[in-house]
Amino acid sequence: MSDVQLVWPNKHLTLRASGRMGYEWLEPSDRRLTKPLKVRPISKAELSATSNVLAIGDGLDVLEALAETPALNSGIRLVYIDPPFNTQVNFRQYNDSMHRAQWLSMMRDRLVALKAHLTDDASVWVHLDDAEVHRARAVMDEVFGEQAFVASVIWQKKMTRDSRAAFSSNHDTILVYAPSGPKKWKTSRNLLVKDDAVLRNRDDDPRGPWADAPFTAPGYRRAQQYDIVTPTGAVLRPPRGRSWYATEPTYRELLAEDRIWFPKGGDGSPRLKLFAHQLRGLVPFTVWGSSDTGTNDDAKRHLLALFPDIEVFDTPKPESLLERIIHIATNPGDLVVDIFAGSGTTAAAAHKMRRRWITVERNAQTVADFTLPRLNSVVRGDDQGGISTAVSWTGGGAFNVLGVEPRFGSVRADAAIASVTRQVALTEEDLSERQSIA
Repeated sequence: MSDVQLVWPNKHLTLRASGRMGYEWLEPSDRRLTKPLKVRPISKAELSATSNVLAIGDGLDVLEALAETPALNSGIRLVYIDPPFNTQVNFRQYNDSMHRAQWLSMMRDRLVALKAHLTDDASVWVHLDDAEVHRARAVMDEVFGEQAFVASVIWQKKMTRDSRAAFSSNHDTILVYAPSGPKKWKTSRNLLVKDDAVLRNRDDDPRGPWADAPFTAPGYRRAQQYDIVTPTGAVLRPPRGRSWYATEPTYRELLAEDRIWFPKGGDGSPRLKLFAHQLRGLVPFTVWGSSDTGTNDDAKRHLLALFPDIEVFDTPKPESLLERIIHIATNPGDLVVDIFAGSGTTAAAAHKMRRRWITVERNAQTVADFTLPRLNSVVRGDDQGGISTAVSWTGGGAFNVLGVEPRFGSVRADAAIASVTRQVALTEEDLSERQSIA
């Protein structure tokens, strides 16, 4: 904990979800906190250690509920959250006006809950603007320790200029923390794109030239210890003190997609094929331009293509921004968590990049209008915007949907929840029909 701390009213209390969209201050010892949460499965499939999850509810409640399931067993490798910025301006999909003390406790309590489930090589990325970012950094210093700070990333969110303002703000800040500290974390994070001079096409791949990298990772991970059979029939295990780069299900997906190459005429150890957009080698800068990571307007155009008949979010984030963050911070099969889902950009990008994900959105209407239909479109392969072409996404996978009701205040079953339930039922019915035809 930091020697210097930020102080705010009711800091000693915990801020819990109350009713549909409200909050309530409670003493940490309040007996009502021992009351079991009501979890309502909306999809039929059982939660497992490999499930992707879309949850309707408050992030803190959902994390507590999922802690009783296998969904968090593997630990969280990446947290990316784009919470309300507390700008005191209200948007169509959410209220961005909280008392500062509530906002600070809301952030602290949910970061503390996330911290309990982080892996040793995890990182936490918090996306904000100038309204609260300086106070948020003080809170994160308290939660994770000052030594966990890695960087403040400046993201160019727009290209247009506001001539009415004293300064035309065109950036957001993303605070990056790693519990293990930047020195240790950098040994497990991934680098950025190099040039394509090292690309060759050694197997006449129709997707073009590629580079290759070892299909191993440092350290021992039980889920990444398994037999790999080469094309010549040799049975290989990871070298001592190392693991395969990904879990066996992910390896089989990569193999089926012709993303694994065996050198020495098929007798060598497996290597991962990396195409131009996947070739990494540069340490990330702390300033990210729009040409590399897109803008709010790029994200809005993507959503307009997906939802032409609905007014979309005012400030959505582009998949290309999440692609960079997810690439730097994770490997295929790792768990990505976002407890402020909004339109679902984090989950969509993570799914296309073959990461596991858990995403949480409190506003059921937002889930019904945007998050759920968008993720269904990703699974079906209908969403060819965003990073789909860059990562060769054509569809696949699945996810669970559940609701978690707050312990306090009444929540009436409303039209939004009913709409989510109908959408899930129709999706499961369609999938069942396709499987029976197949």
